Amino acid sequence: MDEDRKRIFTLDFVKDRIDNLPLIPFVVEQLSTLSHDAIDFYSKVAELAEQDPPLAAKVLSAAHRVPCGPLKPVYNIEKALERMGVFNTLALMQELTAVPVFEPTSPGHKIGWRHSLETARFSRFLAQNTPGFNVSSDLAYMAGLLHDIGRFVLLQIAVKAVEVVDTKGWNSPEELSDVEQQTYGFTHAEVGYLAAQHWNLPRTLTSMLRLHHDYDLWRYDSVSVPFKQLLTIVQFADFLSVFLIKNPEWPAWSSTQLKGAICGFCIHKNWPEVDFPVDKLVAQLPAISEQCQAVLLKAGTA
Repeated sequence: MDEDRKRIFTLDFVKDRIDNLPLIPFVVEQLSTLSHDAIDFYSKVAELAEQDPPLAAKVLSAAHRVPCGPLKPVYNIEKALERMGVFNTLALMQELTAVPVFEPTSPGHKIGWRHSLETARFSRFLAQNTPGFNVSSDLAYMAGLLHDIGRFVLLQIAVKAVEVVDTKGWNSPEELSDVEQQTYGFTHAEVGYLAAQHWNLPRTLTSMLRLHHDYDLWRYDSVSVPFKQLLTIVQFADFLSVFLIKNPEWPAWSSTQLKGAICGFCIHKNWPEVDFPVDKLVAQLPAISEQCQAVLLKAGTA
């Protein structure tokens, strides 16, 4: 990115356009055909949101703006919709389906949906199976799904800027932040944090978006243990998804080879010793991967 463009493409420029987050055609089409009279109305909307970060962000934002006094944060999409009620949900759907869609045509654009879905499902698996960790599986899933929402915002505002970063190349989530900082002067984590504040997302998610590329939080006593556990889960899942994307031949590997590679790539040196359920993860990985692929194929984002 040349210096003239870099001066224009600032965090303030992005902040002014933070609401530019259209949905993909499949999601808009599905929302348009749903009947609010159906018994499974909320579950159908939730199913769509749980595979699409922009829709999930918009639903959570709307749920936490409901004017009925202080509310406990909600991380389950179906419960968020129930909090909103049918009329507010329909109003949101009408608003979202009235704007132009975003068609992710290139593999580079589509990879964001795969990465977010995989990170969400891996995060939930880790929350449910990591000994000694006490992290809600709903919170873990939503944190994984939304962790890169800043990249989605950037993709809508300045797709070429995202392509510049990807063209330069990065091999891990840690490297991605470094390349963004060198290219833009800021990172997608900062963009996600600004977006979460603007959308009134729960504080835990907002902090996670800001810090999901900080790998040394375990050194700070001021950070709560539950938040450290959540962040570690999301970071491990983030690394794991990138690892699978960068190594498409992994299904042919032996369990021993795959376990060693995952431990080497996904466990950060700054973390304390954690009993990650790697054996169980390796056994379940093909099934989780196939489930993600089926969802992405149906949505046109595979």
